[in-house]
Formats: sequence, structure tokens, C-alpha cells
Amino acid sequence: MKKKQIFKILTLALMWFIAIIAFDAVLNIKVFESGDWLPYFEYTFKTVLPIIIFYCFLISISEVYFLSSMLRDYPFAVVVLIKAVLQFAVIYAIHLIGTYVITEIMPLSSNAAVNAHYAYLGASLNGFYIAYFIVVSFHFSLYAQISRKFGSTNLYDIIMGTYFRPKEAQRIFMFLDLNQSTTIAEEIGHLKYSRLIQECFIKLTHHIENYDAEVYQYVGDEAVLTWRKSDAKAAKQCIDLYAEFRDNLIKAAPEFEKEFGVVPKFKVGVSFGTAAIAEVGDYKRDIAFHGTVLNTGARLCQLCKEIKEDILFSSEFYVLLNTNGDFLDYVGDYMLTGRRTNEKVFRLL
Repeated sequence: MKKKQIFKILTLALMWFIAIIAFDAVLNIKVFESGDWLPYFEYTFKTVLPIIIFYCFLISISEVYFLSSMLRDYPFAVVVLIKAVLQFAVIYAIHLIGTYVITEIMPLSSNAAVNAHYAYLGASLNGFYIAYFIVVSFHFSLYAQISRKFGSTNLYDIIMGTYFRPKEAQRIFMFLDLNQSTTIAEEIGHLKYSRLIQECFIKLTHHIENYDAEVYQYVGDEAVLTWRKSDAKAAKQCIDLYAEFRDNLIKAAPEFEKEFGVVPKFKVGVSFGTAAIAEVGDYKRDIAFHGTVLNTGARLCQLCKEIKEDILFSSEFYVLLNTNGDFLDYVGDYMLTGRRTNEKVFRLL
């Protein structure tokens, strides 16, 4: 299980936990006397809390591991509605089962008000309960989809204003560009070409999640990935991601050949260095990167076509990887467009 997946599961579980506790607290404010609160907390933490935690993790794990992939091919609005309905159905089923366990199997509280409260929750189909959890399910489902659209870390940075004022950071960038894109688009048509790009990037997504990468942007038939960490481990993850993605495309070659008549292949440029990071735009806000490191990665991607290589790396990335020649091989010095000095270029062994 990757760190990103753990973070998503914990975040969704915490959101549901807060929503459930908040609902229960509002109900109790109306009916509990001051002397009922201590027995309520004692009984809830000993008996009811495990059931609440079980539900919170169940729905968050299902979101991260199953629902996101199962509903990937449906429109945004449809996915939000389906997830909201499923989440509400699950929470209501667990609610009924949990209440039965509490009232019929588990020992009752010594406080009559607490027992009456949980009996009421289990037996009641009141409109307030239904409306509250339908709204909560819808908003959490919407949050999950928006998080996928922007990227969970990008969404967090925008909400918290992390890059409201520009900052500098060391970043690895990987530029992946489809080979012979113009020729392929002319041969198979623009609609079929767009579906080809969709399929390629869907396959890429799995590797992005496995190797702690983030999508900076998709531009036409190009994807730009970045890593927040700047160490030898992240550099190795970058190489491993490319290798697995390349092998994945090779394995899927018969499927691509059958559906599109072509087998996609990407040229890749990888660079490392200091980038300025800033929140840009007003009507449509986004996190943008600026700096020579991006120009270097893009130019290395173009250089792949000129010298007939699949992937090229900058000298700064080579130093970061600290391989002593175990993974990369020196190609030569090249004057990249927009640079004043030659760049030492490396390729994958």
C-alpha cells in the first residue's frame, strides 16, 4: 500500500468519522440532560466506536481501491451520483446492523437515555437522518472526484494557499510525448487518436500512483510528471516508472494494434533542478512551475527524436541518481534550445 493511498484512506475515514459524530451530537443536544453525557461517552467509546471506525475505513478503502477504478469510464456527474447512492446505502445498512448488535447482542448502558437514544437511531427512518447523510454522501463523493481531477496534493495546496506566493523547490520532471503523433492522428482520425491518448494515460496512471509521482499537466499528447522528493530514491522511482510503463505498452501491443491499428511509443525527457512554484489564474486556478529545469526536460524530449533515443536525462539528474554508471550512460554534450551552455546528456543502459 502506497503512502498516497494510505493518506487518501485516512482522510476519507476521518471525514466520515467527523460527520457521523457531528450528527449524533446534534441529536443528543436535543434530548440529553447534563447527567446523560458521561454515560453516553463511556458507552459510545467502549461499544459503538469500533462499529463507526469499521464503517469509516470500509467506505474509504472501497473508494480508493474499487469504486475509482470501476467507475473510471463514466462521466463526472454520473460517478458522483453513483458513489453518493452507494455510500448512503452502505452507511444505512451498517447503521441498522450496528444498532441491532448494540441493542440485542451487546450489553446495554446503565443509563436509560443512552439506551433510548440508540434504540431510536436503529428503529427510525426519519427524514432528518436520510437528508443529512444523503447530503454528506454527495459532498464526500464530490470531494473524491475533485481530488482525482486536480490531484489530492494540488487540491490541498490550492485550498491551503501553499503557493499563493511563489516558492522555490527542487523537483524532478518527466516529459512523455507520443512518437509520430501527427502521422498517427492523420492515419486513424482525430476521434480515434483521442481515444488512443486516453488509453495510454489510463495505463500511465497506475504507475504514477505506484511510484509517488504527480501529474503536473496533460498537454495534447504529452504528459508531464513531477516528484516532490528530490533524492536518489525518487530518481530511481522515475526510472522504474518509465520502465514499467514502457513494458506495459509492449504487453498491450496486440490490443492497441487491434483497436487502433498502431502501437504507441513515447519519447521521454527527464530533468532535475530548482523550479519556481506559484498559484496562477483567477477564473481557473492552477499550480504552475517555472524555470530552466522545465525547458531542459522538454528539450531533452525533443532531442530523443533527433538522435533516435527513447529516453534522455539531464546531467543534474545523473548527479542526483548517484549511480556511478549503473543505470545511465553518457551520450554527449548538446546545445539545447534556449540554453547558453552545452548540456551533458545521458541515456538509459
